[in-house]
Amino acid sequence: MKLSSKNSTGKRNFYLPILNELKVSTNLSKIKKKLSISKQQLNYYLRQLKKRGLIIQKGKGWYEIVKGSKNSTVYGILLKPDNVRGHGYIWNIKLQQEIRGWNKRIEILKQKGVNFKLVGILKTTPRIKVLGRKIWLCNNHLRIFDKKDASYYGETAKESRYMALNEIKLIISALNSKLGVSLKPTDITFQKEHYALIKNDLAIEENRRGNIIRISDEYGEWLLIDDSLEQGGELENVGKSAYQTNIPMQKWWNDNKEYKFKVTPSFILKGIGGLLKTQQMNATNIIKHQKVLDEMSETLKQIRDNLK
Repeated sequence: MKLSSKNSTGKRNFYLPILNELKVSTNLSKIKKKLSISKQQLNYYLRQLKKRGLIIQKGKGWYEIVKGSKNSTVYGILLKPDNVRGHGYIWNIKLQQEIRGWNKRIEILKQKGVNFKLVGILKTTPRIKVLGRKIWLCNNHLRIFDKKDASYYGETAKESRYMALNEIKLIISALNSKLGVSLKPTDITFQKEHYALIKNDLAIEENRRGNIIRISDEYGEWLLIDDSLEQGGELENVGKSAYQTNIPMQKWWNDNKEYKFKVTPSFILKGIGGLLKTQQMNATNIIKHQKVLDEMSETLKQIRDNLK
C-alpha cells in the first residue's frame, strides 16, 4: 500500500511516506523502490524534510527521524484541512499457548533483568515499558498502550491506521528481543482507536467560541469537538466504531464542503419536486402535441379525399 498526501494543486507528495519508512529503515534504495519514486524525487523530499527540522543527516545518504518528531503533531503541517490524525491507540496481541501465563512467570522477568510493576485489580499482572509504551503482560494476551502524544497522520483513517501498524511492528520486534519470545504481527487487534479530521472548519469555529461538543447514541459517545490538542480544530470520532465511522464521515464532510453545503435534504426534495413538475409539464405538452398531430393527420386525409 502506497501512502501520499496532496498539495494544493492536487499533486501527490511523499513527505509522510518517507518519514514513515525512515522509522523502519534508513536504506534509501529500499525506500525509493517501495514508494516507486526516482532518486531525484527522494532527494528533493529529504532536503525539504531536513529544512523543516523533521530529519537530520548523519552522513552521506544516511538520514534519521528527529527524536522529538517521531510521533509528533508537527506532521500535521504537511497535510491539508480535513486529513486524518489517528491516535489514542490500545492494541492487544494474542499469545500462543506456550508463552501464556506471564503472571506465573515473573521469575523469568527477574532472570532477564526486565523492570516491571504489578498492576490490575489483584496486582498480579506484570507491566513493562518498551519504546516508551506501557505493556501489560496479561494471561493470554499482551495489552499495549500507545504514548499519549503519539499521532499518525494520513489522508484517510486507513492511511493513519497503516502508519500505526508499522509502529506496532517495531514495538513487537523490541518485545521479542526483551522477552525472548516470538510474537506475530498478524495477531494484533485494535481495542481502542481515535480518528480526527484536522484543521476542520467546524471544529476551528467551535474552538474559537470556546464550545465543547460531545455527541452520543445508544452505544455511547462517538463524535466530539474540544480543544485538547494544542493547535485545535479537530472533528474527532471516538468509541469502538471510530475507524468505521470516520471513513464515511470524512467523505460526507468533503462532499458537502465541495458543494458549499447546498445539497441539503430540502434542496434535494425541492429538486425532485421541480423535476416532477417538469415531467408533468412535458407529459401535458406531449398530449397537446399528439392532439395537434392527430388533427393535422385528419385534415390531410380530408384533403386527399377531396382531390379524388
